[in-house]
Amino acid sequence: MCRFGELLAELRKDKGLSQRELGHIIHVSVGTISNYETGVHFPDVEKLINLADFFGVTTDYLLGRCESPVSPDVFSEHLTADKTVGDFIRGIRSLPSENKDALALILRDMELCMTIGQYTKKEKL
Repeated sequence: MCRFGELLAELRKDKGLSQRELGHIIHVSVGTISNYETGVHFPDVEKLINLADFFGVTTDYLLGRCESPVSPDVFSEHLTADKTVGDFIRGIRSLPSENKDALALILRDMELCMTIGQYTKKEKL
């Protein structure tokens, strides 16, 4: 449960919120937020869901059961006009391993090109 408190504090700070502000948002006292973050108390299911919804993460993430803070809503977001994130993930998962390796290489190359492009733009300024 200590992991929950650490994650909650991190998410709260990332949003630039005080314990009081977060407490106001989910309708609990500042002391309750403090107790959550220090592991003295744990939220009930309703408050846990409220926290997950507010921070855009899953309850599994808050509970330390998964490493990704990605909300399930992400999977329905459109990356192209006719394909969602979920469609792309399903497609990637169905690829043979050598194609997955090739795709990973392409993505790394694209990231490198973006990084180089950012430095090139800064140098021109």
